[in-house]
Amino acid sequence: MAADLSGKTAVVTGAASGIGKEIALELAKAGAAVAIADLNQDGANAVADEINKAGGKAIGVAMDVTNEEAVNTGIDKVAEAFGSVDILVSNAGIQIVNPIENYSFADWKKMQAIHVDGAFLTTKAALKHMYKDDRGGVVIYMGSVHSHEASPLKSAYVTAKHGLLGLARVLA
Repeated sequence: MAADLSGKTAVVTGAASGIGKEIALELAKAGAAVAIADLNQDGANAVADEINKAGGKAIGVAMDVTNEEAVNTGIDKVAEAFGSVDILVSNAGIQIVNPIENYSFADWKKMQAIHVDGAFLTTKAALKHMYKDDRGGVVIYMGSVHSHEASPLKSAYVTAKHGLLGLARVLA
């Protein structure tokens, strides 16, 4: 990462493992203080420890992105710990593959809740801090090829990614 993010604070959801973890590690290398937000508190703490041991600044934050109270509490905890929220990476997500006729409504709602509701809730909570003192900030949603193209076994995922694209356009 070429940018110098010293003095900036980033929140990365779904960052206890996978793509989210790698994003968090790169943000830390660029100088940002990083909040590792995840359902998996132990995993979030482990990633934060890895960053701290490498000389960065990080905390683990327990966060269910589908729960407004948990999101608000988590984002406020980050602002209290680091003084601001400058970057939000809404990365939390899941994948459930089934043809529409076999897709349960519960799985459909779960997919939308994590991807779309989670992005909305974390954005809403982060903007409160980004707008404070006219600081501004950056919001990044994890889209995919499915933000633009369909896939026969991924109806809920494609719908969620289209929703994220719409949310990004509104926010911009």
